[in-house]
Amino acid sequence: MNATRPSLLVWPGWNGQGRQQFELLQTALAPHGWHCRRAGIPDAETSSRERETVGRQGSLAQLLADYAALAENTDNDPARVGVLGFSYGAYEAALLTGHRSPAWLVLRSPALHPDTHWRMPKEDLDPQMLERYRRLRIGPEENRALACCAAYRGDVLLIESERDEVIPRTVIDSYEAAFRHASSLSRRRLSGADHQLSRGRSRREYHELVVA
Repeated sequence: MNATRPSLLVWPGWNGQGRQQFELLQTALAPHGWHCRRAGIPDAETSSRERETVGRQGSLAQLLADYAALAENTDNDPARVGVLGFSYGAYEAALLTGHRSPAWLVLRSPALHPDTHWRMPKEDLDPQMLERYRRLRIGPEENRALACCAAYRGDVLLIESERDEVIPRTVIDSYEAAFRHASSLSRRRLSGADHQLSRGRSRREYHELVVA
């Protein structure tokens, strides 16, 4: 085994069908020495009973445990761990940087939640409240996840969908502005893409962008 191999932790979205995209990433990166792990967040394959019990605090604890499993693997380089998150997974990935320092951070269509009701199960959050909140420009002093982004000093790839029906552009703008101390920041837009990347062209463009 290569004791200096990089590793990637992938967090899908809350309702995401992310397994196929993860497997494609894993297939593309493994020949280059990467070790990929798919984190244990509830997704479209999780039972409704389990989803009803999970909140942001529990999700973050799971993410930290998955991150530790990668970083503590003796075949991996703990200084070369990257995190990729989509939607809710990207929001939680931003929160992770307040506790750990991944070398790379890829956020696709990151969600944004107010700090209130932190312990409430995610399924119980008011969707209309979330929609109103996400149409505001939010600063790091107003939001825990954005405060973590403001302190992050690694490399960031921020990806948005041009026709995202869930995450408005104001959220992406808030994230971009928050990464004021990042070593590098690249913002890319997937032309014509919706939130779930339902078109094959959008999925291919996203895959090629992340692998590159």
